[in-house]
Amino acid sequence: MTTTETIAAPRPVPAPDTSREVSGRRLVPIFAGLLVAMFLAALDQTIFSTALPTIVGDLHGVDQRLWVTTAYLLASTIMMPIYGKLGDLIGRKPLLLGALSIFVAGSLIGAVSQDMTMLIIGRAIQGIGGGGLMLLAQAIIADVVPARQRGRYMGVMGAVFGLSSVVGPLLGGWFTESLSWRVGFWLNIPLGAVAILSALFFLKLPKHDQQRPTIDVWGILTMAVAVSSLILATSWGGNTYDWDSVQIIGLFGLTAVFGALFVLAEHRAKEPIIPLHLFKQRNFNLTTVAGLIIAIAMFGAIGYMPTYLQMSTGVSATVSGLMLIPMVAGLLITSIISGQIVSRTGRYKWAPIASMIVTAGGVLLLSTLTTDTATWVLMGYLFVLGAGIGVGMQNLILIVQNTFPAREVGTATAANNFFRQIGASLGSAVVGSIFTSRLTTLLGERLPAAATQGAGGADANSLTPELVQHLPQQIQDIIVGAYNDALTPIFLYLAPLLGVALILVLFVREKALATSIEGSGSEPDTAATAQLPAPTASEDADDRVLTRSAVGSEPATGSISSADPVLVGTADDPGELTTVAALDVLTAARQQVRDGEQARDAARAAAVAQLDDLGHRVDAVMGGFHRQLQDIRSSLQTESAGADNVPVDPERSDDLRRYEHALLVDSQQTADRVARQAQLDADQTLADAEAKRREIEARIEQLRRVENELSQTVAGHLTATAAAAESANPA
Repeated sequence: MTTTETIAAPRPVPAPDTSREVSGRRLVPIFAGLLVAMFLAALDQTIFSTALPTIVGDLHGVDQRLWVTTAYLLASTIMMPIYGKLGDLIGRKPLLLGALSIFVAGSLIGAVSQDMTMLIIGRAIQGIGGGGLMLLAQAIIADVVPARQRGRYMGVMGAVFGLSSVVGPLLGGWFTESLSWRVGFWLNIPLGAVAILSALFFLKLPKHDQQRPTIDVWGILTMAVAVSSLILATSWGGNTYDWDSVQIIGLFGLTAVFGALFVLAEHRAKEPIIPLHLFKQRNFNLTTVAGLIIAIAMFGAIGYMPTYLQMSTGVSATVSGLMLIPMVAGLLITSIISGQIVSRTGRYKWAPIASMIVTAGGVLLLSTLTTDTATWVLMGYLFVLGAGIGVGMQNLILIVQNTFPAREVGTATAANNFFRQIGASLGSAVVGSIFTSRLTTLLGERLPAAATQGAGGADANSLTPELVQHLPQQIQDIIVGAYNDALTPIFLYLAPLLGVALILVLFVREKALATSIEGSGSEPDTAATAQLPAPTASEDADDRVLTRSAVGSEPATGSISSADPVLVGTADDPGELTTVAALDVLTAARQQVRDGEQARDAARAAAVAQLDDLGHRVDAVMGGFHRQLQDIRSSLQTESAGADNVPVDPERSDDLRRYEHALLVDSQQTADRVARQAQLDADQTLADAEAKRREIEARIEQLRRVENELSQTVAGHLTATAAAAESANPA
C-alpha cells in the first residue's frame, strides 16, 4: 500500500466560528446568572469580617477566628488556576455547575454549623467552589461575546465585583445586628440555585474533544504548599505570631522553596496549570502587576476605612459601611461607562492609564485626612478612589483575554486573577503590619501610663470602637488622633506604587479588539484598526517568534482553524492555504502512527490470549488422561483385593500385566503427541505475531519519514511566508 493511500486528504480551511456568539435576549439570562455567581464569590470574601466577634462568641472559638476568612481565601486562591486550566481543556459549563454546587454545599454546612470546626470546614468548601465562580464568569463571557463587544459586559462585571466587595461588610454587620450571622450563609443557597438554573438551561457552549485531560499533579501540589504557606504567613503575621518569629520566617521560606519547585514542575508538565509561556507576553506581565497594585489599593481602603470611620465619627459598624457608598457609586459609574466606551471605540489602553492616575489622586486625597475633616469631604475622596478603581479593574482582564487565543483565555484569566489575589493578600498584610506598628508606637508616645492601661495597654489589636467610646473624652481624642496619624500615611505610601503601575500600563501594546469569538482569526474592526499605532519592529519580531513556536504543538482538536495563531496572513492567502493543508497531512500522518502502534499492541494481546487458551486446552486433555489412568488403577486394585483368597492363574496374571503396560504406553504416546502439537501451535502463533510486529514497525518507520519530510516542508514554507510578510510590512 502506498503512502498516499493511507494519509487523509487535506481539509478545507474553516471560516471563523461565529456560532458561539450570543446576543440580545438570549444573552440576558446567561449574563444574569454569571453576575450572580460573581456576586457570590466576591461577597463571601468580606461579608463575615464585621460579624466575626459575634460568630466567635456564639461558637466559642476566639482562638480560631482568623480561620473563618483564611479558610475561604486559601481554598479559593489554590483552586483558581485549576479551574482556569480545566475550563480550557474540558469546557467551562460543567465546571461552573460543579463550582456553584460545591459553593452552595459549603454555605449549607456553614449555616447549620454548631462549632468553629464545622464552620471552618464549610468556609473551606465554599472557597473550593468560590475559587472558580469569578474567573469562570469572566472566561465564559469571552466564550460567547466577541472582544469588541465584551467591554460593556466586563464593565458591569467589574461594577458587581466592586459592589459586592464593599457591600459585604455592610450586609454582614446588618445581618448580625438585625437577624443572624447565619443569614449570610442562607442567602447563598437561593442565589446559587438561580445561577445553577441559568447555566443549566440557557448556557450553550461547544463541547471539547479532550474528555480525559492530563492533570498537572506536581504543579498543583507544589502550588498548594507555596500558596498555603504564603497566605498563612500573611494571615498569622502580626496577629498570632510576630513577623520576626520562627513560624512566620519558616512559612516564607517554605513559600520560596515550593515556589521554585512549582516553576520547575510547570516547565516539565505536559499541561501546566500556569503555562510559563504566558510570561513571554508583555501585556500579560504588565496588566498582572498593575492589577495587583489596584487590588492592594482597593482592599487596603475596604479593610481599614470602616474602622477609621467608627473611630473618628463614633458611628456604628452598619453606618460606617453605609458611608462607603460613595466609593461604590464611583466604582459602579466608571466601570460601566468605561466598558461602554471601550466597546464603542475599540480602544482600551486609555482605561488603565486613567485608572492609575485617578486612583493615585484618590489615595493622595485620603492621605490628607485629619480628625477635623468633614464627612462629606471624606465621602468625596472615597468617590474619587472608587472611580479610579472602576475604570481599570475589568479592562485589565479584557487586555489579557485579547492577548491570547480563545483556547487559552481561561488559563490566562485564571493566572491574572490568581496573582492579583496573591498580591492583595500580601499587600494587605504589609499595610496592616505597618498600620498596627505605627498605631502602637503613637499610642505609647501620646497616652499617659494610667490611660494606657485603661486603653488596653496601648495594644493596637485590643482597641475597638466600643472600648474607645467608654473612655474619657480627652483619651478618646488622643486615640482617634493616633488612629488618624497611623492610617493616613499608608495611603501616601500607596501613591508611589500606583505611579509604578502607571508607568507599566504606558507600555501596554494596544491590539485591535476582535469582532468574532476567535480573536486571532477574525477581521478586526476597520475603523479601530486604522486608529491604532503601527507595531514596532521588535513587536513584530516577538509575534513571529510566537508564531513559529506554535508550529511544534499539535492542535487540540486535530485540525487547524483559520483562527489559529500559527497563521501569519489571512485565511484567503494561498500560502496560508498551502500551510494549513500541509499541517493537516502532517496531523493525519501522526494519527496513522498512533493507529499502527495500537494495532501492534492489539496483535500482541491477541497472541497472548491464544497461548493462554491453548494452555488451558492442553491442561484439560492431560487432566482427562490422568483421570482415566487413575480409574483403571483403582479398578485393578479393587480386583486385586477381591482376588486375594482366589488361587492365582499365572497365565492370566501375565496377560493382565501386558494389558496394563500396553495401556500405559498408549496413554503416554497420546500425551506426548498432544504436547508436541501444542508446542507447534504456540510456535506458529508467536511467529505470526513477530511477523505482524515487524510489518507494523516498518509501516511506522515509513510514516515517520513522511512526517519528517512534511515538517521540513512546512517549516520552510512558514519561514518564507514570515519573510514575505516582514518585507511587505516594514516597521
